[in-house]
Amino acid sequence: MKTVERQRLLVKVARLYYEQELTQSQVSERLRLSRQKVQRLLREARERDVVRISVRPVMNVYEQLEQALEQLFGLREAIVVETSAYQDQPTVMREIGVGAADYLARVLRPGDVLVMSWGGSLLGMIEALQAGNSAGLAASVTIVQGLGGLGDPTHETHAADLTRRLAQILGGQAILLPAPGVAGSLAAAEAYNGDPFVAAALERGATANLAFMGIGAPRRDSILMRQGTIVQWPELLDLQQGGAVGDINLRYFDGQGQLIPSKLNDRVVGLTLNQIRCVDTVVGVAGGEAKLKAIQGAVQGKLIDVLVTDHKTAEMLVEESL
Repeated sequence: MKTVERQRLLVKVARLYYEQELTQSQVSERLRLSRQKVQRLLREARERDVVRISVRPVMNVYEQLEQALEQLFGLREAIVVETSAYQDQPTVMREIGVGAADYLARVLRPGDVLVMSWGGSLLGMIEALQAGNSAGLAASVTIVQGLGGLGDPTHETHAADLTRRLAQILGGQAILLPAPGVAGSLAAAEAYNGDPFVAAALERGATANLAFMGIGAPRRDSILMRQGTIVQWPELLDLQQGGAVGDINLRYFDGQGQLIPSKLNDRVVGLTLNQIRCVDTVVGVAGGEAKLKAIQGAVQGKLIDVLVTDHKTAEMLVEESL
């Protein structure tokens, strides 16, 4: 069967089964296909991304937890979603991504300038927006890449790819940062920062009124390490031993949210913590057992205004602060 015809059949079978809610037997009878053939086509439709099946986390049922977080840490708002697997970081990132997508859809306005970093939680947000058909939500928005690229440019967590995808979904303009997230040397970082295109992107990001930031942790199994970037584990280990609990935009901070000076920090090509602090609304998107200390540092240091996290992390943050 030709590719186009195959695709057409996949879509037809999927629509009958998922949208019109026919049984597999009814689909089989209508299209004169065997039941086994229908089963294979439905499986193929999922594998080829013709059909996306996701379970949305429970929203808007943790009002007391949200209020507690807001009062304890002076947050403008807290969004708490239910997680089905607190210790499984990829699952948590997908689930809190839905909460971040809902928040973004609620607050985004025409003319907004939004700067974003990178990571799995922001990927979860973008995929949730994409699944919700949010195109044209605010067509006059500008999305700015706030950190240079890390690892393979085609990887779905790459900052440039996330920026492009979000701009496409929202129907806005993307401003990319044409530089690596971490330069190979201080001299290289200075050269990148002196490039007019890099300087213009960073200047635009510094004037944003919205920032969506992942919160990272200095861990050997982090996305940063798996990306195979120029950053090596001994550098992160040194930061960890020096008190680093987390990072925003690869700017590592301690348990009170204070920047930890380092040679790595000097090589980062991206917005600084002080520049991010100046953004009117900074949204931190993170959750899971692996990120607890990092989130604590971010909220203690007033690095974010809004927190999107899971209910288990929220409970731990409250318990450890009382």
